[in-house]
Amino acid sequence: MKPVVIVEDDPDIQSLIATIFSMDPRFEVTGLAESAEDALEIARATKPEIIVLDDRLGGALTGVDAVPHFKEAAPQAKIILFTAHADLQARVVDQPDIDAFLLKTDTGELLPLAQQLTNMLSLL
Repeated sequence: MKPVVIVEDDPDIQSLIATIFSMDPRFEVTGLAESAEDALEIARATKPEIIVLDDRLGGALTGVDAVPHFKEAAPQAKIILFTAHADLQARVVDQPDIDAFLLKTDTGELLPLAQQLTNMLSLL
C-alpha cells in the first residue's frame, strides 16, 4: 500500500479526496490534517508516498511555506499542490519540491496524477 497524507482544512474536500484514493486499492490514506503543522507530524510518522496539499490552511504555515518541511519529514513523498487558486501556479512553477499542481476543479485528474507520480517512484 502506498501511504497518502491529505492536508486540507475543508472537511468536505478532505472527504472527497479520501474517497478518490479509496478507488485504488494500492493507496491508503494514512493521515488527514487541517493544518500544515499537524500534517508534518503525520508525515514524520507515516512516511507517505503522496501528500495532497492545499495552500490556504488553518495554522501559521501555508501549504507552499510548508513544502520544504514536508521534504525533510518525508523526502520520498511526491507533493501535489491541490488548490482552488490558479494564481498560485505561476508562483510555484519554479519550486522543485512541488511535484504537481492541480486545481480543485480538476478532481477527476487527482488519482491518475498520483498514480503517475508513484509509478515514477517505482522506476527509481
